[in-house]
Parts: sequence; structure tokens; C-alpha cells
Amino acid sequence: MRLTLDAFARPIGAFRATLAATADEVRNYLATRQSSWEGKVARIGAQLGPLASGRIDVERFATLVEDHPEASPAALETLGGALAALGDLAGRSERLCVVELPAGGSLYEAVGGALGEIGRAFSAARLVSDVRAGRGKPGVGRTAAEALPFSRWTRAERRLAPPLVVRVQGADLRAAGLAEFLDGRQRLALVVEGECPPAPLARLITPGIFVLQSADGAGLDRLLAWDGPGIAALVPDSAARFAHDPGRGAAVWDRLAIESLPERVGRRAIGGFSAAQQMEELELLRSLSARPAGGEGRASAPGPAVAAAEATPADPADKLAAWLLSRVDLSDAG
Repeated sequence: MRLTLDAFARPIGAFRATLAATADEVRNYLATRQSSWEGKVARIGAQLGPLASGRIDVERFATLVEDHPEASPAALETLGGALAALGDLAGRSERLCVVELPAGGSLYEAVGGALGEIGRAFSAARLVSDVRAGRGKPGVGRTAAEALPFSRWTRAERRLAPPLVVRVQGADLRAAGLAEFLDGRQRLALVVEGECPPAPLARLITPGIFVLQSADGAGLDRLLAWDGPGIAALVPDSAARFAHDPGRGAAVWDRLAIESLPERVGRRAIGGFSAAQQMEELELLRSLSARPAGGEGRASAPGPAVAAAEATPADPADKLAAWLLSRVDLSDAG
């Protein structure tokens, strides 16, 4: 686990710094709006005069005059909720990006839940954006900074999220269902404990996804360098070791490099995967890596998925806070 967290320290740290910087911006914005509201109440109180004292609730009366809706009590409450969420997430440090799956647990549900919690940062940013733009009525329709499922993240949010590190028992390693989360620039790392099927990630190999099985962490740097989604599993020595790198070419046999395959598969099931299913995944790896006859001379160029990923540069870490607050693209929000 520590090896993987150290490898991912930079992107995890960058996301935490983004949360902290965004929280500072929201805090300053909230202070300005709070000052505006207090000034408005004082101004209206003066306009009502001494006869209103004790007879009229000046603060409540002030809410009826929506000349600055972003400074209303509801807006201030929404901003305060967003600030609290950002501060909470930033305070968790690397723990925000770590999942400890108990034996027998659902890998899919654990990863989905952890990403939803990370999504609270995007939920907070959306609320702040709504308040600043005067969209809707703050505090109405949804809870401030609630968990935001990955399925509702925008394209930009899927490129911004930090990697997730999951400790999982080999018998619970049902990785195929994680394909739903491999989009944008989301990276997942599975630290496998105990015996597991020999090629649990084989079914996730597609043209634009970096897929790595390693026994010692070799290749994690290449996963981080890939400007697209990816998944890695640190597996026991008994499992296959390979890397599928989308940047190496258009043909799958160019992209897939197999370091080693187990000589045989045991006869017993592992975590519900029969020996036949385990063998199927190994055969899938072999077939994908086999270069067809006459294919040696073909030029390899990046495929459409690779070109699309390369066309969209990563956002610099020092601009992410500003992006969260003023450049949130909700055109494809769920």
C-alpha cells in the first residue's frame, strides 16, 4: 500500500492543494458577501427609522429586497456548507484517496462510494458557481455539497479527480465491473492481498485504457504519465504480469507487453472464479498479444482514443482552484 501511495503522492497532493486553495477562495468570497449582507441590514434599518425598532424584524425584512441575491442568508448558508465540505475533504489528506475493502466486500460498491465522496468537492464547486451566477435559489432542491456519483461527473471533473488506491483481498478481486469508472483521467490502483485469479484485469483492456499488472510496482510511473484513464493491480508472483500502454500504437499487439504468464492454472476456484474462467482470461491475454501473420511491417499510429486523449492537455495544478470556481462546465452534468 505504501509503495503505491508514494508513487501517487504527487497527484494526490496536487488535488489536496487544490481543495485547500479553493476553500480559501470560498472563505474570502463568503466574508465579502457576509459583509455585504450586514451592510444591507444596517442600511435598511436606518431607512426604516427608529419607529421600526422593536416592531419590525429588520433582517427578515431585508430578505424581501433581493437586490443582491448572492448575499442573502440562504446564499450565505450555501456558501458556508460548500466551505465546510471543501475543508473536510482537504483535511483528510491522502486518506481521501484510500479504500480498505474488508474481506467479502464489494469492490465495485467500495470504489463507487469513494469516488462519490471525492465528488463532494465538485458538488461544492457547483453550489458556489450557482451562487455566484445567481442561478436558482440557494439552499433549495438539494443538500449542500452532497456526495456526487461518478456517473454525474462532467468530462472536466473526470479529468481532475485524484487517483484511488484500494486494498483488496484476492478472492474479492472482481475488477471487470470497474470499467464504468475508467474514463477521463481517473486512475485506480488495486493492492491485492492473498491469492487471486492470474489475469483479473485482462477484460479491461481496451484501446484507450492503461492496464497494468505488476508484482513490484514497476510501471506505475507509466500509468501516471498516461493522459487518460488507467488501472493497475499489484498482484502476487503467481499472477500474470503485463502492461497495456495505449500510447504504444494502434494495434493491440503493439500496446500489450507481457512480462510473464503462469505456466498452469490450479484446479480450484478463487473467489468464485472457476479454473475454466481463470484460463479464459489467460488465453485472452495470449490472443491479444499475438501478432497476426503478415502484420510485422505495418506502421503503428495512435488510434482515435489515444489521439483524443492527447488533444486535451491536463490542467495545471495551480489553475485548478480557479477552474473549480469560475470555469465549471455543467453542460453535460447528470
